[in-house]
Amino acid sequence: MPNKVTKILQSQSFTLALIGAVLTAIFLPELGVKGGPLKTEITTKIAVALTFVIQGLSLPTRHIAASAAKFRLHAFCQVAIFVLSPALMLGFLAVFGSWIHLEMKAGFFYLAALPTTISSAIVMTSNSEGDSSAALFSTTLSNVLGIFITPLLCAQFLAASSDAAPPLSSLIAKLSLLVLLPLVLGQLIRPFVREWALASKKLFKRLSNSFIVFIVYAAFCQSVSNGIWADIGAGAVVSTLLFTLLFLLLFSTVVWYASPIASSKMPERIAAFFCGSQKTLAAGVPMASILFATLPGTSEFQTIGLIILPLMCYHPLQLLLAGGISPYLAKLAKRS
Repeated sequence: MPNKVTKILQSQSFTLALIGAVLTAIFLPELGVKGGPLKTEITTKIAVALTFVIQGLSLPTRHIAASAAKFRLHAFCQVAIFVLSPALMLGFLAVFGSWIHLEMKAGFFYLAALPTTISSAIVMTSNSEGDSSAALFSTTLSNVLGIFITPLLCAQFLAASSDAAPPLSSLIAKLSLLVLLPLVLGQLIRPFVREWALASKKLFKRLSNSFIVFIVYAAFCQSVSNGIWADIGAGAVVSTLLFTLLFLLLFSTVVWYASPIASSKMPERIAAFFCGSQKTLAAGVPMASILFATLPGTSEFQTIGLIILPLMCYHPLQLLLAGGISPYLAKLAKRS
């Protein structure tokens, strides 16, 4: 029994670290506020850039190219991620929006506009006897496209729902500098350090997770310092968790039943399901620190804690769902 508990804690260590960052921000917000000892207005930007350098170093380019020919599957995944998900979220907000806190709606739409995960979608596809090489290409493609599509979608949403839309040109410039350039730099370096990069996967993951935890801490420090959570209340946080779960189940169901459009082969359907229905926390948190840091009428990081809360709820829930259905999908793949 103790060993089982230890394994559960290890598998959820990242989620526990995120919870720890939020709790630390509640009790020690002065360390992470803008202008504080940690100088988060500078250090978070460095953390964002390093996160994407690591992603660039981690991507096996030669393997990615090998599965590029499965056009229908990859097209389905990108449509699910960047068209179906935002459209479904708009309908979701139209139905349930009156129960969702006004300032949290942008966070829900941001969640829907994000690209998919890379590592967990590939791992879950592999564990479910799915086509992991196809998953590698689709997840990588969505993360590159997301650098441009996600801010476009969010800018349109904010412009339609409020006057708080940030200038799109400056957003693209910041994302290119802090996200795309480091990603490309990591890819350019990778051929020269390929063996070291392959041997350092666990180190890269720990570093990347540490940077994300730090960004989350900084975001919540600023929102706690500004008294935002006192105004939101615990009820809004609980409802966010419940509505995030509801959207995850709805979106995942739609993607699964639509997956025959991607392929008639079960391993490819499984890849399409995981790539199409998951959302990236690893890229989502750093991108939010750029996209929403300078909204008109707000100070830096004031609202990011609200924006990333639905994503922080979605991340562990999607892993739990994937882990639960993976054995069932593996049986389907073996029967096909």
